[in-house]
Amino acid sequence: MPVQIFIPEHFSFQSNGSGGDNNIGGGGTAQDLSELFDVYHPPSSINSVVTVAQPTTKTGQTKRRLLVHQDGDWHRSVHIWVVDKDQEHILLQRRSGGKDTFPNCLDVSCAGHVTSGDDIDETAIRELEEELGMNNIGMDLIKDSRAFTFAASIVGETPLHGKFICQEYQEVFVLRQDGELDVTSFAPIMKEEVAGFEVAKVKDILSRLEEKDEMLVPRSTSYIQALAAAILGHKEK
Repeated sequence: MPVQIFIPEHFSFQSNGSGGDNNIGGGGTAQDLSELFDVYHPPSSINSVVTVAQPTTKTGQTKRRLLVHQDGDWHRSVHIWVVDKDQEHILLQRRSGGKDTFPNCLDVSCAGHVTSGDDIDETAIRELEEELGMNNIGMDLIKDSRAFTFAASIVGETPLHGKFICQEYQEVFVLRQDGELDVTSFAPIMKEEVAGFEVAKVKDILSRLEEKDEMLVPRSTSYIQALAAAILGHKEK
């Protein structure tokens, strides 16, 4: 199965006026910088898998997305990696040019922050519908797709939003779909957030992540190893 790449018709690359960098126009902003996140206590170890012996607890404070990413507060997100039934191919999403972290990079199939007071599994279901147009995913399937929780810390800078410190408890899911993955079958509702899709071989993407391919959102070695175990380990069972 060859690599598939798809860019929706509603997207066009446009100059954002910042040193020639590109923004992807979709008639809206890529995220609401005023949405509220629950702030969590830091983990005992960063860039590592969180075990059941390391509970994640809220501080009782809520802050706007913009401030959370400026101040480096710990918050929650969901990562849903969509693979085919044989775990041979994986769906990647290209982030829009207006994102406040890693614009225009290839990333996890579907991801989103857990806003204040929201449930993790319900957030995953909502993000699948908004970003991929998948409206037939039930709660039981989502719960069965949970793979691991990861405490990730990363810093960076974007032309549109400046410096950021993203520190997240990432709830990682591996969602297996029957049949081949076809990029044209995914249709985001939140069109301003997604700049396109790509289907590639799982092992190729894992290798590119390990090699720090600049076209992919960077992941730590521990994250890559946990993801490989969640996908390929299931295949070997």
